[in-house]
Amino acid sequence: MATKSFNNITTLSVIITFMAVVLGLIGVVITEIYPGFIVLFLLMLIAIGSKWYAKKNSDKHNNFQGNYYTILTILNLLIILVTLWMTFVITHDRILQDS
Repeated sequence: MATKSFNNITTLSVIITFMAVVLGLIGVVITEIYPGFIVLFLLMLIAIGSKWYAKKNSDKHNNFQGNYYTILTILNLLIILVTLWMTFVITHDRILQDS
């Protein structure tokens, strides 16, 4: 049984990274490919993978569940933070060009 905070944080992480990747894809079409887009795409895959992994292992015993829920929750919080930071930096670098 997944914890409510894990589900909420993972869902928020997937939504934020997906929106950043879509906006990054639009930026790639307008300008050119940049390394930040690849990193955002990988972060989105990690967030989706953690949600999939939690669903796959939901039938394990509670000790095992608690360990990976805590680790994946922290990982998804870091993904949210990095995605927001990268979105801010890419916006200023690519769109506003104010270095």
